[in-house]
Amino acid sequence: RRPVASGGDKRRCETAQPQYELQIAQAELHRRMCHTAQNASGNGPPPVTDIVRTDTVSPMADLYWQTHGEDEAMQAEHQFIWRAMLETIDLPLRGKRVLDAGCNRGGFLRLLCERCEIQAGYGYDPAAGAIADARRLAAGCPLKFEVGTSMPDGWGEFDFAFSHEVLYLLHDLASHAASLYDALVPLGVYYAVMGVHAAAPHMAAWHAQNAARLGLPPLYALDEVIGAFTQAGFDAAVSRLKVGFVPVSSHAPRFPSGLEYFYEHKVMLRFQRPRATDSR
Repeated sequence: RRPVASGGDKRRCETAQPQYELQIAQAELHRRMCHTAQNASGNGPPPVTDIVRTDTVSPMADLYWQTHGEDEAMQAEHQFIWRAMLETIDLPLRGKRVLDAGCNRGGFLRLLCERCEIQAGYGYDPAAGAIADARRLAAGCPLKFEVGTSMPDGWGEFDFAFSHEVLYLLHDLASHAASLYDALVPLGVYYAVMGVHAAAPHMAAWHAQNAARLGLPPLYALDEVIGAFTQAGFDAAVSRLKVGFVPVSSHAPRFPSGLEYFYEHKVMLRFQRPRATDSR
């Protein structure tokens, strides 16, 4: 995930921050999926054909975020983040129905099935190849996966929902918040992890360099994100992720900057739907 700065800082930023390469790949695939849907209905501008970064986005990006192998490696690298997420949440998942928005190959839901004994898990993602892998890898776990950029029709009654680095891609936070509100049971909780926001170091430079090419929304402040969800009716709270050891990898190639990003700037947002007697 590599933000590219301008001027004299460009070379330093490219070297120090490869953890952002995947964010570029994710944003590109999301943009192209949205353009495909718009053009099929006759709405929106024609697709742009000259913006794909070949070093981060696979020619098979409609099947995977990057490539099959890179997506597999990405999910393996994310395990320390998933463990931090489970250390941070404040309610038990055992016997609950759980949604993963942007599930990729389903690794997080498999972890919940094995470690937390959830009743059922549902995940959606625009990468069709990743969803095919998720279905294959689910084995005997009670998991269901669908291809899509938003909540599949008929899904709901979830006790919990999760997402990891999804919110910064969304142009319409209000619609996403409303769909999650409707999909959760009263007192259900949506835990959303977000490190791509205005207060995170270097994100402003990365966003300025890539937003137009990738069709990103404005770089959100955390207060803007929280506002979209409280307007939808949620009660909101925020926590740092309870991250322990950070592996030396593309996510954190240099220290102490890698620790600072994960300890201080990658946060978990907690949005809870009120009791049934409370009005939106």
